[in-house]
Amino acid sequence: MATVSFWEQEEFLRADVCIVGAGIIGLSLAAELLESQPALRLIVLERGSLPTGASTKNAGFACFGSPTELVRDATTLGIERVCQLVEQRKRGLDLLRSRLGDGAIEYEQCGGYELLWGKHTRVLDHLDELNVLLRPIFGSTYVRRADERIAIFGFGQAVEHLLELPHEGRIHTGRMMRALLGYVASRGALVLSGTPVERIETEQRSVTLIARSPTAGELRFRARSAAVATNALVPALGGCIRARPGRGQVLITEPLERLPWDGVFHFDEGYFYFRNVGTRILFGGGRNLDFEGETTDELAITERIQTQLEEYLHSVIVPGAPVQIAQRWAGIMGFREPALPVTAWCSERVLQVFGCNGMGVALGSLVARDAAGELATLLLHE
Repeated sequence: MATVSFWEQEEFLRADVCIVGAGIIGLSLAAELLESQPALRLIVLERGSLPTGASTKNAGFACFGSPTELVRDATTLGIERVCQLVEQRKRGLDLLRSRLGDGAIEYEQCGGYELLWGKHTRVLDHLDELNVLLRPIFGSTYVRRADERIAIFGFGQAVEHLLELPHEGRIHTGRMMRALLGYVASRGALVLSGTPVERIETEQRSVTLIARSPTAGELRFRARSAAVATNALVPALGGCIRARPGRGQVLITEPLERLPWDGVFHFDEGYFYFRNVGTRILFGGGRNLDFEGETTDELAITERIQTQLEEYLHSVIVPGAPVQIAQRWAGIMGFREPALPVTAWCSERVLQVFGCNGMGVALGSLVARDAAGELATLLLHE
Protein backbone atom coordinates (compact mmCIF):
# COMPACT_ATOMS: atom_id res chain seq x y z
CA MET A 1 0.00 0.00 0.00
CA ALA A 2 1.31 3.44 -0.91
CA THR A 3 2.06 5.69 2.04
CA VAL A 4 2.77 9.37 2.64
CA SER A 5 5.65 10.35 4.91
CA PHE A 6 5.65 12.97 7.64
CA TRP A 7 7.96 15.14 5.49
CA GLU A 8 5.70 14.93 2.48
CA GLN A 9 2.68 15.73 4.63
CA GLU A 10 4.41 18.82 6.03
CA GLU A 11 5.96 20.27 2.85
CA PHE A 12 3.98 18.97 -0.13
CA LEU A 13 0.40 18.61 1.05
CA ARG A 14 -0.23 21.84 2.97
CA ALA A 15 -0.68 25.30 1.56
CA ASP A 16 -2.41 28.61 1.95
CA VAL A 17 -3.75 28.36 -1.60
CA CYS A 18 -4.06 25.38 -3.96
CA ILE A 19 -4.61 26.16 -7.64
CA VAL A 20 -5.98 23.46 -9.94
CA GLY A 21 -4.57 23.86 -13.45
CA ALA A 22 -1.07 24.84 -14.59
CA GLY A 23 -2.11 26.69 -17.72
CA ILE A 24 -1.87 30.40 -18.46
CA ILE A 25 -4.56 31.38 -15.96
CA GLY A 26 -3.44 29.06 -13.17
CA LEU A 27 0.22 30.05 -13.36
CA SER A 28 -0.60 33.74 -13.81
CA LEU A 29 -2.82 33.54 -10.74
CA ALA A 30 0.07 32.01 -8.79
CA ALA A 31 2.34 34.82 -10.02
CA GLU A 32 -0.14 37.52 -8.95
CA LEU A 33 -0.56 36.08 -5.46
CA LEU A 34 3.16 35.60 -4.84
CA GLU A 35 4.04 39.06 -6.16
CA SER A 36 1.76 40.63 -3.55
CA GLN A 37 2.28 38.07 -0.76
CA PRO A 38 5.76 36.53 -1.13
CA ALA A 39 5.43 34.41 2.05
CA LEU A 40 2.33 32.62 0.79
CA ARG A 41 2.52 28.82 0.64
CA LEU A 42 1.13 28.02 -2.79
CA ILE A 43 0.71 24.74 -4.67
CA VAL A 44 -0.37 24.33 -8.30
CA LEU A 45 -1.80 20.93 -9.25
CA GLU A 46 -1.77 19.85 -12.90
CA ARG A 47 -3.38 16.61 -14.00
CA GLY A 48 -1.10 15.99 -17.00
CA SER A 49 2.63 15.70 -17.44
CA LEU A 50 2.24 18.86 -19.54
CA PRO A 51 -0.49 21.49 -19.17
CA THR A 52 -3.49 19.64 -20.58
CA GLY A 53 -5.76 22.29 -22.10
CA ALA A 54 -4.92 24.89 -24.71
CA SER A 55 -2.03 26.68 -23.03
CA THR A 56 0.73 24.62 -24.66
CA LYS A 57 -1.21 23.74 -27.80
CA ASN A 58 -2.38 27.10 -29.15
CA ALA A 59 -1.07 28.87 -32.24
CA GLY A 60 0.74 31.62 -30.35
CA PHE A 61 -1.35 34.52 -31.63
CA ALA A 62 -1.09 37.78 -29.68
CA CYS A 63 -4.28 39.23 -31.12
CA PHE A 64 -7.40 41.11 -30.06
CA GLY A 65 -10.14 39.98 -32.47
CA SER A 66 -10.40 40.25 -36.23
CA PRO A 67 -12.98 42.67 -37.72
CA THR A 68 -15.45 39.94 -38.78
CA GLU A 69 -15.14 38.37 -35.33
CA LEU A 70 -15.79 41.66 -33.53
CA VAL A 71 -18.77 42.52 -35.72
CA ARG A 72 -20.22 39.04 -35.14
CA ASP A 73 -19.78 39.31 -31.37
CA ALA A 74 -21.38 42.76 -31.36
CA THR A 75 -24.67 41.19 -32.43
CA THR A 76 -24.90 39.31 -29.11
CA LEU A 77 -22.79 41.39 -26.69
CA GLY A 78 -23.29 44.89 -28.09
CA ILE A 79 -20.51 46.99 -29.59
CA GLU A 80 -19.69 48.73 -26.29
CA ARG A 81 -19.01 45.43 -24.52
CA VAL A 82 -16.97 44.19 -27.46
CA CYS A 83 -14.77 47.29 -27.23
CA GLN A 84 -14.31 46.63 -23.51
CA LEU A 85 -13.24 43.08 -24.31
CA VAL A 86 -10.68 44.32 -26.83
CA GLU A 87 -9.29 46.66 -24.18
CA GLN A 88 -9.11 43.78 -21.68
CA ARG A 89 -7.24 41.66 -24.23
CA LYS A 90 -4.72 44.41 -24.80
CA ARG A 91 -4.23 44.99 -21.08
CA GLY A 92 -3.84 41.26 -20.50
CA LEU A 93 -1.21 40.92 -23.22
CA ASP A 94 0.65 43.97 -21.89
CA LEU A 95 0.67 42.38 -18.44
CA LEU A 96 2.04 39.08 -19.77
CA ARG A 97 4.77 40.90 -21.68
CA SER A 98 5.78 43.07 -18.73
CA ARG A 99 5.89 40.11 -16.33
CA LEU A 100 8.00 37.77 -18.47
CA GLY A 101 9.70 40.10 -20.98
CA ASP A 102 9.35 40.03 -24.74
CA GLY A 103 12.56 38.08 -25.20
CA ALA A 104 11.49 35.21 -22.95
CA ILE A 105 8.25 34.65 -24.87
CA GLU A 106 9.62 35.65 -28.30
CA TYR A 107 6.98 38.32 -28.70
CA GLU A 108 6.96 40.09 -32.05
CA GLN A 109 4.50 42.77 -33.15
CA CYS A 110 4.67 41.41 -36.67
CA GLY A 111 1.25 42.68 -37.71
CA GLY A 112 -1.79 40.68 -38.73
CA TYR A 113 -4.24 40.37 -41.62
CA GLU A 114 -7.77 39.17 -42.28
CA LEU A 115 -8.66 37.51 -45.59
CA LEU A 116 -12.15 38.25 -46.89
CA TRP A 117 -14.40 36.70 -49.50
CA GLY A 118 -18.09 36.03 -49.97
CA LYS A 119 -20.45 37.15 -47.21
CA HIS A 120 -17.59 38.31 -45.00
CA THR A 121 -16.87 41.27 -47.30
CA ARG A 122 -19.82 42.98 -45.60
CA VAL A 123 -17.44 43.90 -42.79
CA LEU A 124 -15.94 46.57 -45.05
CA ASP A 125 -18.94 48.74 -44.19
CA HIS A 126 -17.92 48.70 -40.51
CA LEU A 127 -14.21 49.56 -40.73
CA ASP A 128 -14.56 53.30 -40.15
CA GLU A 129 -16.75 52.69 -37.10
CA LEU A 130 -14.30 50.14 -35.66
CA ASN A 131 -11.38 52.54 -36.12
CA VAL A 132 -13.21 55.33 -34.32
CA LEU A 133 -14.21 53.07 -31.42
CA LEU A 134 -10.82 51.34 -31.01
CA ARG A 135 -8.48 54.28 -31.57
CA PRO A 136 -8.54 55.23 -27.85
CA ILE A 137 -7.34 51.72 -27.00
CA PHE A 138 -4.50 51.45 -29.51
CA GLY A 139 -3.66 55.11 -30.02
CA SER A 140 -3.76 54.73 -33.80
CA THR A 141 -5.64 52.98 -36.61
CA TYR A 142 -6.87 49.49 -35.73
CA VAL A 143 -7.56 48.23 -39.28
CA ARG A 144 -6.85 49.36 -42.84
CA ARG A 145 -7.43 47.98 -46.32
CA ALA A 146 -4.50 46.18 -47.92
CA ASP A 147 -5.94 44.67 -51.11
CA GLU A 148 -2.75 45.40 -53.05
CA ARG A 149 -0.92 42.75 -50.99
CA ILE A 150 -3.14 39.85 -52.04
CA ALA A 151 -1.06 39.25 -55.16
CA ILE A 152 2.22 39.99 -53.37
CA PHE A 153 1.39 37.38 -50.75
CA GLY A 154 0.36 34.90 -53.43
CA PHE A 155 -3.04 34.03 -51.98
CA GLY A 156 -5.61 32.09 -53.97
CA GLN A 157 -8.21 33.58 -56.31
CA ALA A 158 -10.99 33.19 -53.75
CA VAL A 159 -9.56 36.04 -51.65
CA GLU A 160 -11.37 39.25 -52.59
CA HIS A 161 -10.04 41.65 -49.96
CA LEU A 162 -7.28 41.85 -47.37
CA LEU A 163 -7.36 43.86 -44.14
CA GLU A 164 -4.22 44.82 -42.23
CA LEU A 165 -4.21 44.77 -38.41
CA PRO A 166 -0.94 46.49 -37.45
CA HIS A 167 -1.17 45.94 -33.67
CA GLU A 168 -1.30 42.15 -33.79
CA GLY A 169 1.67 39.95 -32.95
CA ARG A 170 2.81 36.47 -32.08
CA ILE A 171 4.65 34.60 -29.35
CA HIS A 172 6.41 31.25 -28.98
CA THR A 173 3.82 29.29 -27.00
CA GLY A 174 6.25 26.74 -25.57
CA ARG A 175 8.73 29.35 -24.36
CA MET A 176 5.96 31.44 -22.85
CA MET A 177 4.75 28.50 -20.76
CA ARG A 178 8.29 27.52 -19.73
CA ALA A 179 8.93 31.11 -18.70
CA LEU A 180 5.73 31.18 -16.63
CA LEU A 181 6.62 27.91 -14.93
CA GLY A 182 10.11 29.18 -14.13
CA TYR A 183 8.75 32.51 -12.90
CA VAL A 184 6.31 31.05 -10.36
CA ALA A 185 8.86 28.48 -9.21
CA SER A 186 11.39 31.27 -8.58
CA ARG A 187 8.74 32.99 -6.44
CA GLY A 188 8.28 29.88 -4.31
CA ALA A 189 5.32 28.07 -5.90
CA LEU A 190 5.30 24.28 -5.90
CA VAL A 191 3.98 22.96 -9.23
CA LEU A 192 3.05 19.28 -9.20
CA SER A 193 2.37 17.67 -12.57
CA GLY A 194 0.64 14.34 -13.04
CA THR A 195 -1.68 15.10 -10.11
CA PRO A 196 -5.32 14.93 -11.23
CA VAL A 197 -7.73 16.39 -8.69
CA GLU A 198 -10.83 14.19 -8.33
CA ARG A 199 -12.89 16.31 -5.95
CA ILE A 200 -12.76 19.22 -3.53
CA GLU A 201 -14.22 19.17 -0.02
CA THR A 202 -14.96 22.45 1.75
CA GLU A 203 -14.81 22.73 5.52
CA GLN A 204 -15.40 25.71 7.79
CA ARG A 205 -11.88 27.15 7.65
CA SER A 206 -10.14 25.04 5.03
CA VAL A 207 -10.51 22.99 1.86
CA THR A 208 -9.23 19.54 0.99
CA LEU A 209 -8.35 18.64 -2.59
CA ILE A 210 -8.30 14.90 -3.18
CA ALA A 211 -5.99 13.73 -5.95
CA ARG A 212 -4.63 10.37 -6.99
CA SER A 213 -1.02 9.55 -7.71
CA PRO A 214 0.11 6.36 -9.51
CA THR A 215 2.90 5.95 -6.92
CA ALA A 216 1.52 7.46 -3.70
CA GLY A 217 -2.14 6.56 -4.08
CA GLU A 218 -4.67 9.04 -2.71
CA LEU A 219 -3.25 12.44 -1.83
CA ARG A 220 -5.13 14.94 0.31
CA PHE A 221 -3.99 18.55 -0.09
CA ARG A 222 -5.13 20.88 2.70
CA ALA A 223 -5.34 24.62 2.07
CA ARG A 224 -7.04 27.74 3.37
CA SER A 225 -8.57 28.30 -0.07
CA ALA A 226 -8.55 26.86 -3.58
CA ALA A 227 -8.91 28.16 -7.12
CA VAL A 228 -10.02 26.04 -10.06
CA ALA A 229 -8.39 27.39 -13.22
CA THR A 230 -8.98 24.56 -15.66
CA ASN A 231 -10.99 26.70 -18.12
CA ALA A 232 -12.34 24.17 -20.64
CA LEU A 233 -12.42 21.43 -18.01
CA VAL A 234 -14.24 23.43 -15.32
CA PRO A 235 -17.33 21.14 -15.41
CA ALA A 236 -15.17 18.11 -14.59
CA LEU A 237 -15.00 19.22 -10.93
CA GLY A 238 -18.69 20.00 -10.74
CA GLY A 239 -18.18 23.73 -10.65
CA CYS A 240 -20.65 26.57 -10.61
CA ILE A 241 -19.57 28.12 -13.92
CA ARG A 242 -21.43 26.73 -16.89
CA ALA A 243 -18.87 26.23 -19.63
CA ARG A 244 -18.24 23.82 -22.44
CA PRO A 245 -15.06 22.54 -24.05
CA GLY A 246 -14.24 23.36 -27.65
CA ARG A 247 -11.55 21.48 -29.53
CA GLY A 248 -9.15 23.32 -31.81
CA GLN A 249 -7.22 21.33 -34.42
CA VAL A 250 -3.88 22.45 -35.82
CA LEU A 251 -1.27 21.34 -38.32
CA ILE A 252 2.23 22.55 -39.14
CA THR A 253 4.11 22.01 -42.39
CA GLU A 254 7.66 21.08 -43.13
CA PRO A 255 9.79 24.15 -43.97
CA LEU A 256 9.07 25.65 -47.39
CA GLU A 257 11.79 27.06 -49.62
CA ARG A 258 10.31 30.53 -49.16
CA LEU A 259 7.18 32.29 -47.99
CA PRO A 260 6.04 35.56 -49.59
CA TRP A 261 4.37 36.75 -46.37
CA ASP A 262 5.15 37.12 -42.68
CA GLY A 263 2.71 37.62 -39.82
CA VAL A 264 -0.51 36.25 -38.34
CA PHE A 265 -3.65 35.77 -40.45
CA HIS A 266 -7.36 35.08 -39.91
CA PHE A 267 -10.42 34.35 -42.00
CA ASP A 268 -14.04 33.24 -41.56
CA GLU A 269 -14.76 35.23 -38.37
CA GLY A 270 -11.55 34.01 -36.76
CA TYR A 271 -12.50 30.35 -37.02
CA PHE A 272 -9.45 29.77 -39.26
CA TYR A 273 -6.01 31.18 -38.52
CA PHE A 274 -2.49 30.71 -39.81
CA ARG A 275 1.00 32.10 -39.27
CA ASN A 276 4.55 31.36 -40.17
CA VAL A 277 7.10 29.72 -37.89
CA GLY A 278 10.22 30.49 -39.86
CA THR A 279 9.27 29.13 -43.29
CA ARG A 280 6.81 26.62 -41.84
CA ILE A 281 3.06 27.30 -41.96
CA LEU A 282 1.10 26.70 -38.77
CA PHE A 283 -2.59 26.50 -39.63
CA GLY A 284 -5.54 25.73 -37.39
CA GLY A 285 -9.26 26.08 -36.82
CA GLY A 286 -12.39 24.78 -38.49
CA ARG A 287 -14.38 24.24 -35.29
CA ASN A 288 -17.34 25.90 -36.99
CA LEU A 289 -17.52 23.04 -39.50
CA ASP A 290 -18.74 20.71 -36.75
CA PHE A 291 -19.69 22.55 -33.57
CA GLU A 292 -21.37 19.49 -32.11
CA GLY A 293 -18.47 17.14 -32.77
CA GLU A 294 -15.85 19.66 -31.61
CA THR A 295 -17.64 20.35 -28.32
CA THR A 296 -15.50 17.73 -26.63
CA ASP A 297 -12.53 17.39 -24.29
CA GLU A 298 -11.04 14.53 -26.34
CA LEU A 299 -7.57 15.41 -27.59
CA ALA A 300 -7.93 13.96 -31.07
CA ILE A 301 -7.88 15.07 -34.69
CA THR A 302 -10.63 14.33 -37.21
CA GLU A 303 -10.49 13.62 -40.91
CA ARG A 304 -13.19 16.15 -41.77
CA ILE A 305 -11.45 19.18 -40.28
CA GLN A 306 -7.91 18.15 -41.20
CA THR A 307 -9.03 17.62 -44.80
CA GLN A 308 -10.52 21.12 -44.89
CA LEU A 309 -7.35 22.62 -43.42
CA GLU A 310 -5.29 20.97 -46.15
CA GLU A 311 -7.72 22.09 -48.85
CA TYR A 312 -7.46 25.73 -47.73
CA LEU A 313 -3.70 25.37 -47.44
CA HIS A 314 -3.44 24.36 -51.09
CA SER A 315 -6.18 26.58 -52.56
CA VAL A 316 -5.93 29.79 -50.50
CA ILE A 317 -2.71 30.11 -48.51
CA VAL A 318 0.05 28.78 -50.79
CA PRO A 319 -1.66 27.69 -54.04
CA GLY A 320 0.61 25.68 -56.30
CA ALA A 321 3.40 25.28 -53.73
CA PRO A 322 4.59 21.80 -52.76
CA VAL A 323 3.68 21.38 -49.08
CA GLN A 324 4.21 18.47 -46.71
CA ILE A 325 2.51 18.18 -43.31
CA ALA A 326 4.99 17.62 -40.49
CA GLN A 327 2.69 17.34 -37.47
CA ARG A 328 -0.94 17.57 -36.36
CA TRP A 329 -2.43 18.10 -32.90
CA ALA A 330 -5.46 19.30 -30.98
CA GLY A 331 -6.03 21.51 -27.94
CA ILE A 332 -9.09 22.09 -25.78
CA MET A 333 -10.41 25.62 -25.27
CA GLY A 334 -13.22 26.72 -22.99
CA PHE A 335 -16.37 28.58 -24.07
CA ARG A 336 -19.41 30.00 -22.34
CA GLU A 337 -22.34 32.26 -23.13
CA PRO A 338 -22.04 35.15 -22.93
CA ALA A 339 -18.42 35.03 -24.16
CA LEU A 340 -17.06 37.04 -21.24
CA PRO A 341 -14.49 36.45 -18.47
CA VAL A 342 -15.91 35.41 -15.11
CA THR A 343 -14.84 34.39 -11.61
CA ALA A 344 -17.31 32.87 -9.17
CA TRP A 345 -17.21 31.56 -5.61
CA CYS A 346 -18.61 28.04 -5.79
CA SER A 347 -18.31 27.71 -2.04
CA GLU A 348 -16.98 29.91 0.73
CA ARG A 349 -13.38 28.92 -0.07
CA VAL A 350 -13.36 27.63 -3.65
CA LEU A 351 -13.06 30.16 -6.46
CA GLN A 352 -13.58 29.16 -10.07
CA VAL A 353 -11.87 31.18 -12.78
CA PHE A 354 -12.92 31.17 -16.42
CA GLY A 355 -12.50 33.68 -19.13
CA CYS A 356 -10.70 32.94 -22.34
CA ASN A 357 -13.19 31.82 -25.01
CA GLY A 358 -10.25 31.15 -27.34
CA MET A 359 -8.28 34.25 -26.27
CA GLY A 360 -6.08 32.80 -23.53
CA VAL A 361 -2.81 34.42 -24.54
CA ALA A 362 -4.38 37.88 -24.47
CA LEU A 363 -6.88 37.51 -21.60
CA GLY A 364 -5.32 34.98 -19.23
CA SER A 365 -3.10 37.32 -17.23
CA LEU A 366 -5.82 39.90 -16.66
CA VAL A 367 -8.42 37.32 -15.61
CA ALA A 368 -5.85 35.92 -13.18
CA ARG A 369 -5.26 39.38 -11.69
CA ASP A 370 -8.97 39.80 -10.96
CA ALA A 371 -9.12 36.33 -9.37
CA ALA A 372 -6.04 37.04 -7.24
CA GLY A 373 -7.78 40.09 -5.83
CA GLU A 374 -10.74 37.93 -4.78
CA LEU A 375 -8.50 35.35 -3.08
CA ALA A 376 -6.35 37.98 -1.40
CA THR A 377 -9.42 39.59 0.13
CA LEU A 378 -10.47 36.26 1.61
CA LEU A 379 -7.02 35.51 3.04
CA LEU A 380 -6.46 38.97 4.50
CA HIS A 381 -9.77 39.02 6.33
CA GLU A 382 -9.19 35.83 8.29
